Amino acid sequence: MKESKSSSSHQRLFVRLKTRLQFDNDFKLMAVLTVASLVLSTILIYKYCIKDPNVTVLTLKGLQPIPGDSGKYAVDYENIQPSWTDFYAYIRETVDACRNVKQFGGQDNHFIVGTDGNYKVCLDEGVAPTPGSCTVLSFGINNEWSFDDAMEEYGCDVYSFDPTMSDPEHIRGKRVHFYPLGLGGVTQEVDILLSKSIFSAKCQVLTYRDILAKIGKTNSVIDYLKVDIEGFEIDFLENVLYDDQELLFRIKQIGMELHPTVFASENTSVRKQKYWRLVHKLRSLGFTPIFGEPIPVWLLSYTYDGKTESLCCYEMVWINNRFVKK
Repeated sequence: MKESKSSSSHQRLFVRLKTRLQFDNDFKLMAVLTVASLVLSTILIYKYCIKDPNVTVLTLKGLQPIPGDSGKYAVDYENIQPSWTDFYAYIRETVDACRNVKQFGGQDNHFIVGTDGNYKVCLDEGVAPTPGSCTVLSFGINNEWSFDDAMEEYGCDVYSFDPTMSDPEHIRGKRVHFYPLGLGGVTQEVDILLSKSIFSAKCQVLTYRDILAKIGKTNSVIDYLKVDIEGFEIDFLENVLYDDQELLFRIKQIGMELHPTVFASENTSVRKQKYWRLVHKLRSLGFTPIFGEPIPVWLLSYTYDGKTESLCCYEMVWINNRFVKK
């Protein structure tokens, strides 16, 4: 009997020690990841802000636009090189064209002030997804399913895509269909940084048309298109805005993260001009911006002239005027 009690006591002690060791290992891993994120943030700010004199100037007071950087919006959006002041003002510019806006999804993220993964959806008649018969495409998951799950709960069929996760093709819940595929301007394999990793791998990226063919929705109306694909949105926009407008016209709403500086493989001034041109092109094709705000990422945001700007990303939402009830 005493041997049994002693054995049980040893087992409990072993379990406690194992739990403590696991906690210590998790803590060390979190510390390493935090330090790594700080180093990465510093590199990004140096590479995309300090090295490019057209972007910002780093001073002891923080990040500030270069003195005298001002001007009005130009008519020639295809060729103009806007100042950063004009650029931020333009992508922030929205129209009060939706009376009923609701937020779907979102959860706490310690790298962001507020919640992450949430998107605004216009519920006005005509553009609102119809519960029970709506289709949502969601590109860029990164294991954060809150938006996709919320749209499923609302009553939509959701098609989720992310080539950086380890998940195989599967159905999540009843109406969320996952595919390990990415969205781009050309159907091909590309090197992409894997989710929750410092390593990259070759991932399959498809054009928007090929994605629709894959899920059997080529001729369908898409109620909401969510795009958060870490810079590949430029390739997607170039493709649909200039080569596949008919598919674009069948999208009721677009929620997208823009990444003007991070994830850039080119000079940020060149990238800025591309976003300026593409956003203007989208608006000229009948998509009205109803929401545009910076995402305040830790160490990649700054305040200038009373406004918070982000060196990382901006969340935008457009509604298609073709579906708006007059």
